[in-house]
Amino acid sequence: MTNDHDAPTETQAALVRLIAGTLRRHGGDALPGGANPDEAARAWLDAGFDDPGEVDDWLAARCFDPRHAQTLDAAGFTPEQAALRTRQGRADYEETVAYKLAHGDLTLEEARRIITSDFWNS
Repeated sequence: MTNDHDAPTETQAALVRLIAGTLRRHGGDALPGGANPDEAARAWLDAGFDDPGEVDDWLAARCFDPRHAQTLDAAGFTPEQAALRTRQGRADYEETVAYKLAHGDLTLEEARRIITSDFWNS
């Protein structure tokens, strides 16, 4: 017989392991400063990302901080949209919308314009 109080803990631990593995696969950018993978995985869970595949999608978009992914998600952006590459913004380098937004080189409004333009021109 399983204890109902243990089930969420076991599920949570399994998710931490899976997300930590995803973070490890993405390397140093996903674990800045040698961050502990389990602690970083918990931060993703705390931000509402409990699907390792979705975390992988955000990381592939070069969105390495769950708080930034949460901001983009709340603004209605998908990881696919956040992965669009652009030279627009405050600094003249090409990178993903997510990366530039996270580094303060792009505003949400600029990101929205880039994504909308891509949609209508594709």
